[in-house]
Amino acid sequence: MIILAIESSCDELSIAILNNGKVLTNIISSQIKDHQKFGGVVPELAARLHLENIEFVIKSALKEADLSINEIEAVGYTQTPGLIGSLIVGKIIAQTIARYLNVPLYPCHHILGHIYGASIEKEFVYPVLAMVVSGGHTQIQLLNSVEDYEIIGQTQDDAIGECYDKVARYLGLNYPGGPEIDKLAKSGNPDAYKLPIPKTENEFDFSYSGLKTACINLINKMKQNNQKINIADFSASFQKIAVEAIAEKFEKAVKKYQPKTITVAGGVSANSSIRQKIMEIGENNQINNIIIPKLEYCTDNGAMIGKLTQEMINISKKLI
Repeated sequence: MIILAIESSCDELSIAILNNGKVLTNIISSQIKDHQKFGGVVPELAARLHLENIEFVIKSALKEADLSINEIEAVGYTQTPGLIGSLIVGKIIAQTIARYLNVPLYPCHHILGHIYGASIEKEFVYPVLAMVVSGGHTQIQLLNSVEDYEIIGQTQDDAIGECYDKVARYLGLNYPGGPEIDKLAKSGNPDAYKLPIPKTENEFDFSYSGLKTACINLINKMKQNNQKINIADFSASFQKIAVEAIAEKFEKAVKKYQPKTITVAGGVSANSSIRQKIMEIGENNQINNIIIPKLEYCTDNGAMIGKLTQEMINISKKLI
């Protein structure tokens, strides 16, 4: 089954082509430079740039896969969640291609796509416990199949990626701020600045608004007092608390649900400290199947939507 998959939920337009689950091509058109001057993603600009770039991205994907459009047997696309304008662009393109080729169309959930993107090179053994970390989501999901899953914990306010970006902005770092903080944290002292540990009522839920506010208030106070901020130390101190909150909740969930596979997914799964913590949790709890996705499958990409589409097709065949 040759699948063409479209991911357009935010500021990256990606088209991937998979053959029976194997990625033939995964073209990503990034808009980071276009949005950097605004300090974040501008929704209308993102949708307009998707429209401008779509023809080039489709042609590039087909050329790299050495296929013609007529060889596509199914189309998958991101239906939700995401920026409404960007999602509509992807949906219309997917519907047009599927109708032209008279092939089945599979609407996909963006977060579920991130999770299954982690299984592109190593298959899940169920049950799976997934730690989802991105700019808009922080949640723990328990999966028994692509159709049987539940969110057992999620953020009650800010997501971890959003917190990273806002703290980075107040530190004067470039957008996106997450990779900048991760890089600086490696040379900083994680105990240099005292920051609060996020607390929630539900043992598996998350909260990052308090940590974000504490960081912003401390930065503003130091600037008002003409105190110099050691950005590497501040980055390390912030990252220590932000990641510890993830690790503590996830390890509790691992002990309670006893999964056979654990994984981490979403754009922030590219963070080196989070990747290390997930590995440690798996090893400490004797989890045999620990899946840390390749960096190219962490950020938004078409391959993850293609993999989810393939899983949906596999399930539909089993039900026949």
